[in-house]
Amino acid sequence: MMYRMAMILAALAMFARGGDATAQSVLFDFESGGDQGFGAKFSNDASEEFPIVNIGGSMRMEVLRNGDFQEADRSGSDSPYLDAFNAAMANPSAYRISYDWYVDTSLSPGNYGSFLQLGTYINGGQGSFPYVQDFPDTGKDVELDGTQLASGNVFSGTVSETVTEKYGGPLNADFLNAPSQRLGFIINGDGVDAKVYFDNIRIEPVPEPTTLALVGLALPGIALLARRRG
Repeated sequence: MMYRMAMILAALAMFARGGDATAQSVLFDFESGGDQGFGAKFSNDASEEFPIVNIGGSMRMEVLRNGDFQEADRSGSDSPYLDAFNAAMANPSAYRISYDWYVDTSLSPGNYGSFLQLGTYINGGQGSFPYVQDFPDTGKDVELDGTQLASGNVFSGTVSETVTEKYGGPLNADFLNAPSQRLGFIINGDGVDAKVYFDNIRIEPVPEPTTLALVGLALPGIALLARRRG
């Protein structure tokens, strides 16, 4: 019975990878306590060190809105970051960029302003050095108004979109197979002390519908085996 369960789990792991051994992904979860290579806009890791704060048991990167608009980004040619980024550029409708965001308006009452907006951008490292942003051309990821920002409440959520959904298409050809790539965050607003916390920043392939269906079919079998074993 344990053997059968192991076989099912192994099959699920294979299907979760979409059956594609070349699929690439990267995750920035800040659990190491460092900012994992993020720096000031259009710069490098050494340009700025972002605080990593434990919120609800999860380590999150704190980014202060200081009026730069492009407030923080991750650039580089290291693996697995570059591999995942280039795979996403080559197949933008099959890869997604996602992240968790968290805003606690009680941290600095009255200083979060009348609006706060979040978005992302990408910047290629070759040729024409192409740049495209998910703000406001294809929409904003998050928008909080003055009433929300003055409430003293916490607002949080997850943004998850394919590269095509975020940035439209087709992408500039110089994004393809670039020797370095850049993913960054836009924070737009008028608050003097607005802080946003980011976590679980991912570039990853989107599971195919058939994969999700197979996982759904397999889960009842796993549950049945677990009950029998108990």
